[in-house]
Amino acid sequence: MDGGAARSTKFPPGLAEWQKRRILRHVSENLGLSIRIENLASLAGLSVSYFSRRFRSSFGVAPGQYVRLGRLEHAKSLLRQTASPLCQIAVASGFSDQSHMSRAFQAVVGSTPARWRRDGKPNPAPD
Repeated sequence: MDGGAARSTKFPPGLAEWQKRRILRHVSENLGLSIRIENLASLAGLSVSYFSRRFRSSFGVAPGQYVRLGRLEHAKSLLRQTASPLCQIAVASGFSDQSHMSRAFQAVVGSTPARWRRDGKPNPAPD
C-alpha cells in the first residue's frame, strides 16, 4: 500500500441537486425537440463524458435512455388523452417519425402504440 488515501473506483458522484433540477426541467420542457447530450452537459457545466457518468450515477440510466423514456411517457399520455393520429403524437413526443416511435414503444412497452391505445384505455376525447 502506498500510504495515501484509498481511492474509490466504484461510481462517480452524482449530479448536484441544482444540476438535476436544471436538467430535468430542460428535458421535460423540450421533449418534442432535439435534446443533445452536449447541451445537457453544458447546462450542468460539465464535459460530456463526465456529465454522462454523473447522470448515470444519479438516475441509473444513460442520458439518452432517460430522454427516450420521457418521450415514451409523453407519447403514452397523448395516446390516453387524445385521438390524435400516431404520426402527430410521434412528432409531438420528439420522435423523428411514427416508425421510430413504434420501434421504441415496442422495445420498451412490449406493444405497438396502436395496440396499446386500443387495449389499454378508454376512448380518447376528439381533438
